[in-house]
Amino acid sequence: MDSSASTPNFKLWTESEETAHIVHVEGELDLHTRVELEGVLDGLSRPPMIVVLEISALAFVDSTGLRALLNEHRRARAQGYEFVIAGANGAVREVLRITALDITLPLVSDVDAITRP
Repeated sequence: MDSSASTPNFKLWTESEETAHIVHVEGELDLHTRVELEGVLDGLSRPPMIVVLEISALAFVDSTGLRALLNEHRRARAQGYEFVIAGANGAVREVLRITALDITLPLVSDVDAITRP
């Protein structure tokens, strides 16, 4: 199943494989766009039991976007599936570092790091 949504400065689409859902996010994750991300994450079926948020093209994230990531991480732990963030770089990676969420949230370099053995 593939799906997509977009608003100005934000693009979101999913790919579902046998082993994982991959949610791609581009642009700016903020107060106005986080609801779209939360809706997509809420609508994912289980299995597969891995959700990868691919953010290599995410240019900006504000505190509401960070909260959405943290909430998904908490939900994954409570419901027994794996939530991983792939491809954080640039300003987004720096925000994760400054807020210490790079320690709290599971980060990998790219999607293949989690989906390929």
